[in-house]
Amino acid sequence: MTDVQTPNAMPEVPTIAKVSIIVSKGSLEGVYPALIMANGARAEGIEANLFFTFFGLDVVHRARHEHIKVATVGNPGMHMPTLLGGLPG
Repeated sequence: MTDVQTPNAMPEVPTIAKVSIIVSKGSLEGVYPALIMANGARAEGIEANLFFTFFGLDVVHRARHEHIKVATVGNPGMHMPTLLGGLPG
């Protein structure tokens, strides 16, 4: 018997062994996606590294983690009060 290759045969793709995820915001909205992606990678057996930039360090710094807030309206990176974020325009 001979091996017959079908035209739709997919080439073998190397698997990913490691991922590095950059956390660049010190808000909960900025860190949750990175933690979810890292958790998903670990569930698939992929090594995951989280790199926190200067602004992302607020999430892991003991003196700052109690001041992290969830913004209800607007962009949390603008440090604008919720009432101002809800105004049209």
